[in-house]
Amino acid sequence: MNEQIAWLNGEYLPFSEAALPLSDSGIVHGDAVTEMLRTFRQQPFRVAEHQDRFRHSLAASLLECPYADEELSEVIEQVVRRATEDLPGETDLGVILFGTGGPNVTYVGKSAASAPTICVHTFPLHFELWKEALLQGQHLVVSEHPAISVDSLDPTIKSRSRMHWRIADRKVRRQVPGASALFATREKQITETSSGNLFAVLNREIVTPPAEFVLNGISRQMVIELSRQLDWPVTERPLLVEEALEAEELWTSSTPYCLLPVTRLNDRVIGSGEPGERYQQILSAWSELVGVDLRAQLLNG
Repeated sequence: MNEQIAWLNGEYLPFSEAALPLSDSGIVHGDAVTEMLRTFRQQPFRVAEHQDRFRHSLAASLLECPYADEELSEVIEQVVRRATEDLPGETDLGVILFGTGGPNVTYVGKSAASAPTICVHTFPLHFELWKEALLQGQHLVVSEHPAISVDSLDPTIKSRSRMHWRIADRKVRRQVPGASALFATREKQITETSSGNLFAVLNREIVTPPAEFVLNGISRQMVIELSRQLDWPVTERPLLVEEALEAEELWTSSTPYCLLPVTRLNDRVIGSGEPGERYQQILSAWSELVGVDLRAQLLNG
């Protein structure tokens, strides 16, 4: 089987040979932004939208990218094509873009500083990671740590620094094995999990936190589009923890798994305690759109 491919600062490399120097600011300071898209039937999905969000993260972080959109699109196509040449047709990939501030001047000196680091690479998606959550639903616990203030860090930046989320998940899992953290503000307004956006079904209306207070996921946009195609009302507004506890259904959306149900929040069972009817309908509509049985992919991956 062919090794996965990476494109690093203009050069195609085997995955095992792609490396950053220890002086790179992405390593030294976590000074890096990222973006993840995926393939369906080994074809990259919504590349333009993901590139737009990558550009936004770079610009909002005052980082630069010396490559045009057309060039990055071609790189993504090439990296995926090379990576899938010897893979079974049912294997889909995660595709990562990331950018850093380049060499750290403290390490290399002002005269050695150069352009930002830009990388594109792939990896096979391991769908077995989400099989249990598909069948039984996720258990989320509201973190004791509040979401990072929007005054400190723009939440629409997809930063490589995930320490805040990692600590919250670890603390939650020490108390409730297998659970994941859900962030909320000090005013008890829900934001997101460490890896996905949240949706609640309230009185048959789909409610999700406003885009300006969360990482506006491409999968989040998909859920909104599909819901409206099904003639379901969708509202983007502040969502309180107490409202989510009373929801008929809860879901999270994220690029690798698309959409997963939440069947427990804190110590409260959500709905019937099983994946709900509307969740099943959204997943079916998404499957039809991309030509992949997403439920089967998660079950058999």
